Amino acid sequence: MELIDSYILQGLAVFFMSLWKTWLGPALSAPLGFTYWEMLAWNVSGALFSATMTLHFSRHINAFIRRLLPKKENKPRFRKELRRYVRFWRRYGFYGVMVLTPVLIGIPVGVWVSARLGTGKRQILVMVTLFSVFWSSALYFAADTGLAAI
Repeated sequence: MELIDSYILQGLAVFFMSLWKTWLGPALSAPLGFTYWEMLAWNVSGALFSATMTLHFSRHINAFIRRLLPKKENKPRFRKELRRYVRFWRRYGFYGVMVLTPVLIGIPVGVWVSARLGTGKRQILVMVTLFSVFWSSALYFAADTGLAAI
């Protein structure tokens, strides 16, 4: 019974570490002794849970941000910081954001930005799944074999 409790607690630790970004979960899975498939199940389920909750509550998030940051009429609409983000979106688009979402941007932020810019929910979930599997696999094997093998 204690072995099962320990396994579930370790799995939940990996799950919760993969809610925001998927780089710490796979790195933790290798020393914990998880097999590749166990690691993949815990990490991708954490990433998909985070993405699904972000998509579900995106309207509430948008309303909260509108209340938090009210519009100011005297401020210019297009700022230098925004220009960088728009340039990135135009150059790399949805797929560039999805490649970086699991490891750099953060799953909730990448999903929210993609949904806000008009990408369909199904396409977002498919891409989050694919790139979470890719990054989780790469980082798990890097942690399992050591960085010297790469």
